[in-house]
Amino acid sequence: MRAVAALMAMLAVTASISGCMGIGSDGGLFGDEEEREPLRINHIQMEGTHNSYHVEPFVSPTREYMYTHEELDVQASDLGVRQFEIDVWWDVREGLRVYHNQYDSRTTCPTFEDCLSTLLSWSEANEDHHPLMIWIEPKDWPEQAAEITTTVELTGILQEIESEISEFWPRNRTIAPDDVRGEWETLNEGVMNDGWPLLEDSRGKAIFVLLATGGMRDLYLDEHPGLSGAMMFTLSPEGSGEAAIFSLTDPIGSGEDISRLVGEGYLVRTRADSGGEEPDNNDTTRFEAALASGAHTIATDYPGPVDGMDYWIEIPGGTPSRCNPLAAPVWCASEDIEGQVSS
Repeated sequence: MRAVAALMAMLAVTASISGCMGIGSDGGLFGDEEEREPLRINHIQMEGTHNSYHVEPFVSPTREYMYTHEELDVQASDLGVRQFEIDVWWDVREGLRVYHNQYDSRTTCPTFEDCLSTLLSWSEANEDHHPLMIWIEPKDWPEQAAEITTTVELTGILQEIESEISEFWPRNRTIAPDDVRGEWETLNEGVMNDGWPLLEDSRGKAIFVLLATGGMRDLYLDEHPGLSGAMMFTLSPEGSGEAAIFSLTDPIGSGEDISRLVGEGYLVRTRADSGGEEPDNNDTTRFEAALASGAHTIATDYPGPVDGMDYWIEIPGGTPSRCNPLAAPVWCASEDIEGQVSS
């Protein structure tokens, strides 16, 4: 009996000590590890660049064009950029070219293949990075001027973009709509029910998004009904089977909508500045609204310091990205998203 009593006393003391230290209790030292909600792609807030390839023209017709980006891999390694935007034109002689427009044509990567190859080389050298988001905007002069897509159909630019993504970016390093849809009938059902892929399963990969609406997007969906077999996500209306990712570029006027979409589980892109207005006034109001909105990617023309200008942005507390302030679990720390890589 003395042995039993001694054993019971020892167990009581051990339980008391464990309770004081939080061992084995909710929120304790070790006990909550297995109960933590796993991090997913939508738990991130990252910095992006607008027209990521852009080089200021020698003579600019407008303030809007007066900015220059570093090479894409330098943006990733030195400036912490994880979202990129690439404008693509079809050229009868040279295939898919990358530039802004005929008045603003200087670029760090002249072809779509060049852009993808630069980013892929960096990605392969930094395989622990969280997923890159690569937004692709097809450009077409008649469509720009008259809202028609005749030359888009004739040139097959959308099929060319799809083909080059498949050729120059490995499928096993890509998160495509099929990967998110899973066993559900639609992509939207996959997002709403299973959510986005786990972060740890997504490192070293990229998400491609077709930055187009209206007729351009519809032509792509005609080729890939329901985005089955597609390499790119689309900007599709809420309620549609393809709805998964949104672009709301004004975080002040659209802040509530951005936050609502983030809360519902969608991925959302916005912008910190536009046309040089915020940089010229060193005004971070729009950027601060973007951060608070919970937008997953915040694009800028100024991801790093520029001589003679006080304005530039980076994700506060990011390494280089951070836990999404609206969507991430409370225990998340920036280092859980990604530790700084710099190759």
